[in-house]
Amino acid sequence: MDNLNLTRRGLLAGSIGAASLLALAACAPSASPAASSGGVAGSKSKIGAVKGTLTFAFWGGSDGETAGFAYAKKKFEAANPGSTITLKILPYDGFFQGIDRGITSGTAPDIFRVDYTTIGKYSAKGVLLDVSPYFSAAESAAFLPALWEAVKYKGIAYGVPHQTDTTAIVFNKAAFATAGITSVPDKLSDAWSWDEFSKVATKLRKTLPDSKYPFAYDWTAAGAYRWSSFLYQAGGSLLTADLKKAAIPSAAATKAMDFTKSFFDKKWVPANNTVKTTVYSDNFFLNQTVPMTFIGDFLIPELADPKDGYKGGEWGTTFMPRDKSAASDLGGNAIVARKDTKNPELAAAFLKFLVSEDSMKYFCEQAIELPTLKSLANSKLDYVNRPDAVKVFTEQAATISTTVVKESTVASFATINTVLQDQLELAFHGQSSSATISAIAGGITSALAS
Repeated sequence: MDNLNLTRRGLLAGSIGAASLLALAACAPSASPAASSGGVAGSKSKIGAVKGTLTFAFWGGSDGETAGFAYAKKKFEAANPGSTITLKILPYDGFFQGIDRGITSGTAPDIFRVDYTTIGKYSAKGVLLDVSPYFSAAESAAFLPALWEAVKYKGIAYGVPHQTDTTAIVFNKAAFATAGITSVPDKLSDAWSWDEFSKVATKLRKTLPDSKYPFAYDWTAAGAYRWSSFLYQAGGSLLTADLKKAAIPSAAATKAMDFTKSFFDKKWVPANNTVKTTVYSDNFFLNQTVPMTFIGDFLIPELADPKDGYKGGEWGTTFMPRDKSAASDLGGNAIVARKDTKNPELAAAFLKFLVSEDSMKYFCEQAIELPTLKSLANSKLDYVNRPDAVKVFTEQAATISTTVVKESTVASFATINTVLQDQLELAFHGQSSSATISAIAGGITSALAS
């Protein structure tokens, strides 16, 4: 399905069970789940007064993310006297290895952050708290349907969808002018085709010294799965419709692999802009090695920072390129609680508070991320940095299809992502497209069988 003419509102109204996540449908306003620590009427969804201490671990993101969580902690403790939420900020590198060790030893935090592409790993192991008893049907329906589905395993919700993000392009306006690139899409329906994007990269290559490159891509390390945006754009998918087998090799996979390998062959990206590089796509832009880069919206604060942000001049934002259709990746994170937490009522209450309208609004505005509540996604948020840029990412999020959501949240996706890391790294260093695709297919088959 070509998603070019669909908007962010389509993402809100879509249903996982529908032919497309982005199918337009009427969406009646819904109350946000739990504006306080309690819920709407319902014997199980209602949470009474809660007391006790919990530890909440999350990786250190931007100052805005930290401020958002600190805000929720302060508000929650004030609304629930006798409760204490201890925030534990950790590096992203090694975060989940630490969680795994803690689960084994019984020392894991009560609550922790987890990306949508990893939550299935924990849900399938039975180590997370089933939060469905704490949410009424009305409260569950207050979320964007796709993202509520993203936290479910075999029909049961094992966390709350806290925020989402996706990939789009930022670029240096002066560099584009120098290269004669005078038209940059400002509407999703006008997004560059692959051919048009290739012409842009070629023009930039001709005006840049050998030490610089046209662009960088954000498939670094844990983001290897972002390569599959090109696969979806080409009309393909990683998995079959029943999510039980690899859907590759395919003509679309070959096309996507050949296209992305050409980035290196044509010197459009730095040689170290591979999957296992230590340099992230935003850093290539910040140090002015590239005049254009693919990033997640959560990196806007870093670029816009008046002291340490981008010093290369005025920058703008545009959309991911498209082929047969437009597509982008499912980014963002859920918040989950351990099944064996000593205070499940308190844990559930805090999870509900984190996704209350006030807490989510403040978090997203500070962190420059996208909300998961229908009421907020339909509203204008007061983003503290570059609301003009956020608008592009919001529109880009409308290209996250049903297929992307379903495939990105299967229980074995973390393993599939590791397969992509290993094989894409080899591909970008010379391994053939056919060998890479075959190896990825084998890895997917093994992951799904385990």
